[in-house]
Amino acid sequence: MFIKQPLRLSVLVCTALGLAGCGDSRSSIVATTYGPVQGVEIDNTEIFRDIPYAAPPTADLRWRAPQPPQPWTEVLDVSAYRPMCWQVTESGNSEFLTLLTEGSGMSGFGQWAVKTFAGFADMPVDEDCLTLNVVSPKQFSAEKLPVMFWIHGGGHQYGSGGRNYDSTTLANRGVVIVTINYRLGLYGFFAHPELAAEDPNGSTGNYGMLDQIAALQWVQDNISAFGGDPDNVTIFGESAGGHSVGQLMASPLARGLFHKAIAQSGSGFYQFQSNDHAYERLSGKAAGLKAAERLGLGPTNQLAAMRQLTTEQLAEVATDPLISSTFHPQIDGYVLPDATSRLFAANAQAPIPLMVGSNADEGSVLYYFGLSPVDGSTEMQQPKTLEEWQQLLDAQFVEAADDVAMHYAVDQDQDVVAAAEQLMGDSWFGRHAYYMAQRHSAANNPTYLYFYERRPASNDETIGASHALELNPLFGGFIPFWPTDARDDELSEQMQLYWRNFAATGDPNGAGLPTWTAFDELNAQELALGHERSYSRPVVRADRYEAMTNQLLRREQALQPVSSD
Repeated sequence: MFIKQPLRLSVLVCTALGLAGCGDSRSSIVATTYGPVQGVEIDNTEIFRDIPYAAPPTADLRWRAPQPPQPWTEVLDVSAYRPMCWQVTESGNSEFLTLLTEGSGMSGFGQWAVKTFAGFADMPVDEDCLTLNVVSPKQFSAEKLPVMFWIHGGGHQYGSGGRNYDSTTLANRGVVIVTINYRLGLYGFFAHPELAAEDPNGSTGNYGMLDQIAALQWVQDNISAFGGDPDNVTIFGESAGGHSVGQLMASPLARGLFHKAIAQSGSGFYQFQSNDHAYERLSGKAAGLKAAERLGLGPTNQLAAMRQLTTEQLAEVATDPLISSTFHPQIDGYVLPDATSRLFAANAQAPIPLMVGSNADEGSVLYYFGLSPVDGSTEMQQPKTLEEWQQLLDAQFVEAADDVAMHYAVDQDQDVVAAAEQLMGDSWFGRHAYYMAQRHSAANNPTYLYFYERRPASNDETIGASHALELNPLFGGFIPFWPTDARDDELSEQMQLYWRNFAATGDPNGAGLPTWTAFDELNAQELALGHERSYSRPVVRADRYEAMTNQLLRREQALQPVSSD
């Protein structure tokens, strides 16, 4: 049972110890399987920051599966955040960031959004980062609470589980929140033939995913001590975190470690890359050999040499676009036996309740990063004219190009950029959420699809309901400078209750909430988390998504499954 006898320290003692949030009461002392921890009490919650769930993945443990941490006997102070997992920070990208924001004509809010979504932040980073955060309601409950396990976004390259998300408001709805750090970029998703050779399962390139699985196992072993129910765990995440949700549902290694899933602006269906083969990009192993070549290493014993290099020395390949574009979860025959979408089509995913959705204007901010509007293209095409627009559609959708084009109003050159931004959101996120809902519900799994449409109340920019903006109402204040009104407050309460209800029971509906109709193939409904109100309706962009299906199927067929032999 969760001990509710907090040890309260004076401000003097707090100051002497150099603790973050000085003046806050100390939390309960909680015994974990590796040793006791103590955090702080804030906003009627107990917060435990950066508890180690694995050993530092450094030196010989770099690019290996996570190992248990060294146990401790003294109470571990977990009141303050530790460095984030290594990632490219603002200091290394100041020139790029200046061009991206100040040269774009965006105001302060838009510039902040781009910086935040890209993960550029002046925060300390370190390879030693396999930690997690627990936020538990302070009020005593004899019953164990549902657990919500958050996986942050950032393209598998950036981000942090704790620093970027205030979970106190959501936790006070009656859930225990766990947010995690996992290895990113070069350190989390690097593949190489020598790594596959040394691994007993022949796996390489999925160290960040293995971190997520290790953190889920920690939850199974420890969360009851924090008031959570290990038999009622919901994984949820946004962007790369949403993709991770789909991939964890498809991974046999994660089976039984969670019981419900919420995928926000991500599904795991987007990435068609394996250790040995990829659709329109380098394979993981090919990128690993290219990285070793860039570092000037000889043809043999490359791995041993790379484990001796510092993060500064490895930064050269960590930021190489050709190489870093492969730093995502990979089909390795072990962690991921096949493409996530094909595993869902074969009904090989976890048979659990699922919530999945996307935002109305996903591409409005992401387009500034120079990415192709079409998921799966590596040509980085940014069409500006009618001719370039048609060339993009012909190249990516082939015989379906005309069917796709009819869903976007493009009559003159000045229409192209806005249409490309919309296409990007539909191609990267919307169609995948729809396709995921189709395949999951076809196996008679409870499935709920949403479409987030809320725009800032006084938004004078064109970002609309852009990528990640649903996090603001969900976490109760994710984005500073957000101009809110009464509708924002209402929507925030609705979303938190939908998410909480789903985590508790597998059904988001509850007293006082607009009815959310479940999705199935015969009744393709979505919940409009709308600008003015929330309501269930037929999927408004279903025709667009269906027109793009052939391209997705071609990609599935082009990528051969990896043998598990």
